[in-house]
Amino acid sequence: MVERQEVLTDGIARRAYEIYVQRGGENGKDVEDWLRAEKETSGKPADVPAKSRTAAAGR
Repeated sequence: MVERQEVLTDGIARRAYEIYVQRGGENGKDVEDWLRAEKETSGKPADVPAKSRTAAAGR
């Protein structure tokens, strides 16, 4: 069981890093990147946190 969890965590970490790079390496959104990667990895649709939606709407 522990080995499976490590594989899942590694996959999430890799995807979170890909997301970070894709958005230009902007710091300060690590939690959002992790949560998105976690949802993508689990096969669930990714929701953008309300804080990020609000910030994006103001641009």
